[in-house]
Amino acid sequence: MYSTRPETHRMYYVAIVCPKEIDEKVVQFKEWMRRQYGCMVALKSPGHITLIPPFWMDEAREIELIQTLQQFNSDDKTEIQLKNFSHFGDRVLFIHVNENKQLTQLKEETETHFLQNFHGVIKKDDRPFNPHVTIANRDVSPGTFEKAWAHFSKEKFESSFVTDAISLLKLTTGKWDVIAETKF
Repeated sequence: MYSTRPETHRMYYVAIVCPKEIDEKVVQFKEWMRRQYGCMVALKSPGHITLIPPFWMDEAREIELIQTLQQFNSDDKTEIQLKNFSHFGDRVLFIHVNENKQLTQLKEETETHFLQNFHGVIKKDDRPFNPHVTIANRDVSPGTFEKAWAHFSKEKFESSFVTDAISLLKLTTGKWDVIAETKF
């Protein structure tokens, strides 16, 4: 995913960023993974639910990207329920997001909105939408995964929040920063 691109290109993604009080709890889980197993990749992003996965784009179009974000509007505030932990294979640990039709609809609306202006830069995600808040990814070794999952499979976590905003994040100096947000 982090292939060589022209110097003018940067990586971006669109997400629901967890409120500060939930993000602080998410960071504690990420820090546990860092202390126990040296996993640091997930610490580069705030706790979030990805709506449009990372993509490369010429930084000269960033203003247009922010304007597109600001033009987005949704009719519904969406309740997000986080409950316990799960995983994808043996490389990604995450907080599970309960199934939610409004959240799926928000993802589809967001994707459609951005594809209108950035078709070719942003691609329709053909994978099934499986919303989650990542705790560790990419730098989890298979041996580490088994031990970490033994811990998190017994751990309990439950929280919820109502989202009324989506954010644009940009990879800058090795970490993802929120560079714009729009409320609806």
